[in-house]
Amino acid sequence: MKKASRLYDALVIFLGQSQQWADVRYLYVLAWMVVGLIGEGSVNLTRWIMSVQSRAKLAQSTQRRFQRWLYNPRINVQRLYSPLIQGVLAQWQEEVLYLSLDTTTLWNQYCIIRVSVVHRGRAVPVGWRVINHHSSSVAFHHYRDLLRRISRLMPERVKVVLLAARGFVDTQLMNYARQQLNWHYRIRVKSNFWLWQPGKGWTQVSHFHLGWGKALLLQNLRVCKTDPMTGVYLALGRECTKGERWYILSSEAVTLQTFREYGMRFDIEENFLDDKSNGFELERSMIRCAPALSRLCLVLAIATVYLTLQRKFPFDKKLRPML
Repeated sequence: MKKASRLYDALVIFLGQSQQWADVRYLYVLAWMVVGLIGEGSVNLTRWIMSVQSRAKLAQSTQRRFQRWLYNPRINVQRLYSPLIQGVLAQWQEEVLYLSLDTTTLWNQYCIIRVSVVHRGRAVPVGWRVINHHSSSVAFHHYRDLLRRISRLMPERVKVVLLAARGFVDTQLMNYARQQLNWHYRIRVKSNFWLWQPGKGWTQVSHFHLGWGKALLLQNLRVCKTDPMTGVYLALGRECTKGERWYILSSEAVTLQTFREYGMRFDIEENFLDDKSNGFELERSMIRCAPALSRLCLVLAIATVYLTLQRKFPFDKKLRPML
């Protein structure tokens, strides 16, 4: 319990950087929730009690306190988290920040839209939104405001590159990233993606012949037959082992480095695995409320940020148990 107490004290200091607390007691409850999450390695409010030091005589009292916190409408997730992650991003002093955009679903009822920054092989949440949505495919209007809020957290004079999977091929997103946010992007496209070539007209990327282990770099293209865009670039490649084809759309001239940049996107999939089946077991939570799930994501995000700063992760066998 001494280790739990020390971790709690450190978290109170860390969380206290935000000046947006409507009631400081909310901060203390959140700190114990993060302690419980790290100590037990699971989203289980009952098991968290084992790591908590409280004056409550009944364990159910502590559990009810956690539940009230998760369902409390006065707790604004982004208002509390934004100053913390903004300070972390400024502290890293990176010249280029790679942001990975992705989604995951819970029980085919809720969809978590998340943007994470890729840092030293880890995807650290920057912002998220939980919506009632049965599919992981979401329209641009569902995450436009999320991107706008996140853009305000980026350090000055830092280049931002957005990484996204095939489900986010949308001219609205690409135009918004370049024209409104001044971000660049690397987005994987499907084999039926259209591009225009002088003298050849419109053709799909699947028509290009690629030998195993070969790449083709196309510069300054016109793409998207139904909603044409100009001044974009495309890197086409085929793996030399499995033969899988990769088509990466970019806002900048493409090189072989483009494939490596896009590869960093997969860190957010590991991040979701850490939250779900491979780590904190988010899907085992009994919460069926989008705002409450968003607050639970705040607990997960703070634990991820804190452990990243400490370079410790509860899923690494050599570090368990944490407390």
